[in-house]
Amino acid sequence: MSDPNLIDPEVFAAEKQNLQGSFRLEELDERVWSHEYFADKHSEIAFTLQGGRDRWQRLFLDLTVKADDMPLLCQRCIHPVPFDLDEQSRIVLFADEAALDEAMLADEELEGMLLEKELDVRTLVEDQILMALPFSPRHEDCGNADLKQVNQDKPNPFAVLAGLKSS
Repeated sequence: MSDPNLIDPEVFAAEKQNLQGSFRLEELDERVWSHEYFADKHSEIAFTLQGGRDRWQRLFLDLTVKADDMPLLCQRCIHPVPFDLDEQSRIVLFADEAALDEAMLADEELEGMLLEKELDVRTLVEDQILMALPFSPRHEDCGNADLKQVNQDKPNPFAVLAGLKSS
């Protein structure tokens, strides 16, 4: 295989191989770098992929994806907010769909996938990044004094209902 990001997952796991590397967001697929939350497309994402066997002798891939202070756009103030990406997952490999389905029913927490001849590590990393993104990144306190002032000056919209209730 000429592409270092392509592995044979069965051989990789059986031989307990290890792969480390990094990607910049802009090097990943458009479905990742075009995501509206990223404030900097040059952020570097580090990954480690480790193969092995679990106690049931099932092949697995342990994936760790990290990025310190990756800037995301705050959904309140639209300024960068640092996000520490630190995700780990164990992906158990299955030869057929029946075994995968049975294992997934027995363990709801299990992450499994069917064995393929070739697996793109970059795609695994991309999927992990997308699953790790917060639903709505934001600062705890955006420091927006104007917004606080606007909200303080507004009357309670339910005050009218309280008056109707008492009469």
